[in-house]
Amino acid sequence: MEELELLKKDWNKKSEEFKEYSENEIYKMIKLKSVSITKILLFVGLVEMILWTVYGYLNKEFPYIRIMMFLIFTGLIVFVFRRMKSGQDSMTLMKSILNLRRLIFGYAFISLLLAVTDNIIHFDHNTRDFMAGLKDGWNSGGGTKVLPADSETIMPVLGNYVIFGIILMITFYILYIVYKRTYGKILQDLRKNYKELGYQEEKAI
Repeated sequence: MEELELLKKDWNKKSEEFKEYSENEIYKMIKLKSVSITKILLFVGLVEMILWTVYGYLNKEFPYIRIMMFLIFTGLIVFVFRRMKSGQDSMTLMKSILNLRRLIFGYAFISLLLAVTDNIIHFDHNTRDFMAGLKDGWNSGGGTKVLPADSETIMPVLGNYVIFGIILMITFYILYIVYKRTYGKILQDLRKNYKELGYQEEKAI
């Protein structure tokens, strides 16, 4: 008898889990989830911008292009966000999600492209800075006080360029993984929402 009661409780629990929702309820849930994802996106973008600004400050180059790009990106995201919140039907929400996915992909692609292009253009200068930093670190470890190394007077050899190039490639790979785990995850979540809305629209026809 006890086993029968346990089976009945388990069945009732599963019945609640497989509760059927109306089309309107599903739309509201997807809309709420999409709005929440957009808020996360803005937060991730803000954190990224702060990190790039700190990097620019340490490198003595303020990232004006990135700041401008981020402000434009934020403005467009807020515009899509407002449309998403005020939309009253599935088609409007689907268009907003699609536009948001395009914006995220475009921003992430341009951001990575800027990082790669900037390092290719300034590869020689960055290699010299890297070597100067290594030299200063080595000298400070010895306990002797010497003047900071001047990157302009350092003459790198082929081996230095190769080593710095490998380190740069590893850095780009890590950056790609970070973007994939943040913006890529947001894109996947939005894609799921878009597909679910499309499925509901097909059912309604």
